[in-house]
Amino acid sequence: MRAIIYHRRRGPALLGVLLMLLLAGCLPKEQARNDGPSGGEAGLQYVSARDLSNIKVGYSGPSMVAPYYVALETIVKQSVKHYGMQYYMADGQEDVAKQVAAIEDLLSKGIDVLILNPLDPKAAVPVVNRAAQQGVRIFIVDSMIDDGASYISSVVADNTMNGEKLGLWLAENSNEELKVAIISGNQGNPVGREKRLGFVRGLVDGQLHKQAKTDFSIVAHGWGQWNNNGGLKAMEDILVAHPYVNVLLAENDAMAIGALKTIREMGKEEQITVLGFDGQKEAYELIESGSFAATAQNSPKILGEMIVQIAVKHLNGEEGIAKTNYTPSVLISKDNVGAFYDPNALF
Repeated sequence: MRAIIYHRRRGPALLGVLLMLLLAGCLPKEQARNDGPSGGEAGLQYVSARDLSNIKVGYSGPSMVAPYYVALETIVKQSVKHYGMQYYMADGQEDVAKQVAAIEDLLSKGIDVLILNPLDPKAAVPVVNRAAQQGVRIFIVDSMIDDGASYISSVVADNTMNGEKLGLWLAENSNEELKVAIISGNQGNPVGREKRLGFVRGLVDGQLHKQAKTDFSIVAHGWGQWNNNGGLKAMEDILVAHPYVNVLLAENDAMAIGALKTIREMGKEEQITVLGFDGQKEAYELIESGSFAATAQNSPKILGEMIVQIAVKHLNGEEGIAKTNYTPSVLISKDNVGAFYDPNALF
């Protein structure tokens, strides 16, 4: 895969200024942050002083299709059981209405704690607020929920910073005009929005610093539903319409890996630089082989362990728990992938 790209049409320098002004208005407001114990590496060091065996914990995520969501659910389950609590799960099945129904099902089981990875930031607000009124403690993980929801704490990746790191990496490792395609997960998802806006901001900043102008175009955008098959199909559509694409940013590694199959089948592996998010071990393997350029860490293990540990601290009556907690942002490329790859990891 080549970091030096071949297409030479130059964009006006004014584009960089306009993009920076645009992004300054679009990016989410800064929040008070808490990167968790040891910089975000939660583990399960916290020891509960309270017997939690009578506590029922319910978990609902967007789906059980994407490997990331499967790994996150597994870690949440293991962590809940580590503290002796009872565990219930209800799948959102990639449908907003079904996730609301799943939460209702968990409430019918008499749960004391709800850990929610919302498929849509607004759709779950009414049922979450109703649960809170009933005394259920609400914790949000991975994807943020609307500010109108009543919840105690959340754990998320710093998706904007992860995107910035990828954009800066690309600016530093390319010398020609970039024709970028983006594959997003699903419409309305705030995580994807933060990732792509952070990427553009990092790319603008990196190119301005390096060459005092911007030199890229975003020429295509598709939706991949966060899974391999979705990424494969989205990339097929993109390359049919835009065969000159030389950079792919996929908002998770699963879609990037699916897209890479299409890229290989169309003989464009040497042409297209592939970037992803999350730090999936299969992506690490592809980075080692040179087929995949870089990814940004969003570890389901860290997320799952942190959110359960925070819930347990709350159940123990601890005060001062931050409303928003971020996991650490790390860019992984061929330079450092060996320090992160674990063949036995769930994800």
